[in-house]
Amino acid sequence: MSPRRTWRPLLAAVVAAALGLVGGGATPATAAAPQPVYAPPGGVADPGVVQHDGNFFVFATGSRAPAYRGDTASGPWVDLGPVLRALPGWAASGAVWAPDAVRTPAGWVLYYSAPAKDLDGQRCIGVARSTAVGGPYDPVGDTPLVCPGGAHGADDAVPGRPVSAAGVIDPAPFQDAEGRRFLLYKTQQTPSSIRMLRVDDAGTGWVGNPSGELVRSDGIIENPQLRQRGSTFVLFASRYGYDNCSYATVYLTSTDKWDFHGKAQNSLLTTAGTGICGPGGADVVPALVDDEQRIFLHGWVCGGTAPCRQQPDGSLPADARRALYAAVFRWDGATPRVGAFL
Repeated sequence: MSPRRTWRPLLAAVVAAALGLVGGGATPATAAAPQPVYAPPGGVADPGVVQHDGNFFVFATGSRAPAYRGDTASGPWVDLGPVLRALPGWAASGAVWAPDAVRTPAGWVLYYSAPAKDLDGQRCIGVARSTAVGGPYDPVGDTPLVCPGGAHGADDAVPGRPVSAAGVIDPAPFQDAEGRRFLLYKTQQTPSSIRMLRVDDAGTGWVGNPSGELVRSDGIIENPQLRQRGSTFVLFASRYGYDNCSYATVYLTSTDKWDFHGKAQNSLLTTAGTGICGPGGADVVPALVDDEQRIFLHGWVCGGTAPCRQQPDGSLPADARRALYAAVFRWDGATPRVGAFL
């Protein structure tokens, strides 16, 4: 055993005590609710986050993929506006859901889902490309990357999907330790599932086999993010209804990146544990200091920046909108640890 490994557990314990890191979760239920790091009037939902050249870039659900840039994870934040310059021919509207970006040899690639023509409002996943992380991004080709039944000439027809007419949303890029690139996504309606597709080095096209199902749920499972820790793969996902305070973030672990079926869904972020109403849509990115990372997520705020409280019928108040939160994040082996909120 190397000298470095002998002191690592002790150092981890000291850091955990200093930062309030909790085993496989967030701040205790007794903690005061944190303040969001950004809460613009239009809200920030389903954040896909990258860190580049000392800045954080957040891509969010909205018309043609609104994006924001922050000097630090706490801000201040600059509204970059919609970064998708044009809509592909297959898209019925510019109502983009859960965009996420990644840098590849082809430049910056943006994955997004949008309602497709002739699919009764169901969504397909498209690809756009830019020379700059903040855009503008232009659609790649005339066909979507993923679409139910291979509609509009999509590369991936979503074989074996739980609901034949369901659309696909929440695209998320992943690169494994061997450098191979993949795209995760969620099938809509229930039962829902998380699937993964191998893509080429440029990140813009399908390669290899059709997508495979990683996990299925009788209820809702969505917003996937996959990370590799040695020989272990950690899948982050959101559970339950996004439109109320039950929404939560879980994680699953497996030694096979293609199979999380039957794996425990460990709670990571809950309303009770954080004080945030519906902490979901989580994404983990490197920080700007040392080996720390940051976890970004959204939660519902009302009356300014206070966490929403559900009404007796389970709904949220009319002024509810989603705001951006950020917290310290570290790994304990393959176990995620969420610490102090920023």
